[in-house]
Amino acid sequence: MRKLLLLLPLTLAACGEPSEPRYLGYAEGDYRLIAPETAGQIATIHVAEGAQVAAGDRLFELDSQQEAEQLAAAEARIEAASARFDDAAAGGREPEIEAARDQLAAARATQREAAENLERQQDLFARGIVPRARLDAAESAASAANARVAELRQRLTLAALPARENQLRALTAEVTAAEAERDRLRDMIRRRTVDAPADALVERQIRYEGELSGPGQPVFRLLPDDAIHAVIFIPEAEIGNWPVGTTLNISCASCADGLQAEIRRIESAPSFTPPVIFSENERHRLVFRAEAAFSGPPPPPGTPLTYQPE
Repeated sequence: MRKLLLLLPLTLAACGEPSEPRYLGYAEGDYRLIAPETAGQIATIHVAEGAQVAAGDRLFELDSQQEAEQLAAAEARIEAASARFDDAAAGGREPEIEAARDQLAAARATQREAAENLERQQDLFARGIVPRARLDAAESAASAANARVAELRQRLTLAALPARENQLRALTAEVTAAEAERDRLRDMIRRRTVDAPADALVERQIRYEGELSGPGQPVFRLLPDDAIHAVIFIPEAEIGNWPVGTTLNISCASCADGLQAEIRRIESAPSFTPPVIFSENERHRLVFRAEAAFSGPPPPPGTPLTYQPE
């Protein structure tokens, strides 16, 4: 593949005659601004400006005391609602059931006494010994005793049963809502802790502990390890000879010997290098900005790059 270089071609004059074309360019970095997903006060900074971090390293944390207190309250609501559900689903407790049984037994004894008294009063009334009022009172007492037994029998049945379906459904919804609130608060607390997205250099610290930060207020500017590329300017006359994929030999003051870069993108619109005034006579100065990926350790962003064609 044809070997090329970076950037702007300059024609140097020597004794009135042009010298060999020289192409110039520079190294450029794709920086990443790191900000939290939620707003808050910066509680702890874990790295310093200029440090090298690996993907997943903790960068900083926002204060989460209020969210932690809300999380504890949500977990307490879950525990209370779950306990109420378990109690309702289990039905009456054994002591409550035994008490209901005792009340039913007492009511049945009263029922028997009322029935026996009614028989006596009926016999006495039939023989004309007691008035009708005594018989009516005995009948009322027997009816009341029968109703009391029926009531307590129903209470005993209900005491042994779990809560009604609607009540259990309401308690289930209460538990579900409390769990959703707990999960929301856990996710919020997690989002208030920010880790490095990739291996990178902490190029600049923008905010410090105690300051406010948020989605639009970054704390660090990182330069990922693979985010430096060469910016080159391809002469208009050479654009057809420098396609994407062309390999460039790179040289600079801090570049390693044999450093190369591969063109990965060429802008579609050309530009004139200032201060050239647009005219047909100056078309030879027309260039296309392009970017090339380094094949080896790249120089720092901003480093001037040169290339002399063979």
